[in-house]
Amino acid sequence: MSPLSNSSLFLDYHRNPFPLFFLVGLNVSLSTDDLLQIHLTKELLVEEYSIAASVWKLSSCDLCEIARNSVYQSGFSHVLKVKCYIMFA
Repeated sequence: MSPLSNSSLFLDYHRNPFPLFFLVGLNVSLSTDDLLQIHLTKELLVEEYSIAASVWKLSSCDLCEIARNSVYQSGFSHVLKVKCYIMFA
């Protein structure tokens, strides 16, 4: 999900289902969207994580789990996913 895009286009942060999905253990991740309309910096994904952490009171551990979910959901090969896990574990 892209909280910044969702909020500006159709869904207020506090009505967004992301925190509930995360709380119940669904494999959710953050993404970027509408690059030229929404984002204010060159670090698009950092903006999304910062907003999510701030608005939904996510801990560093929560953010790490969400980032980990992104790797698992990606189309990267299993070998590359394992390498990423070893590098950042």
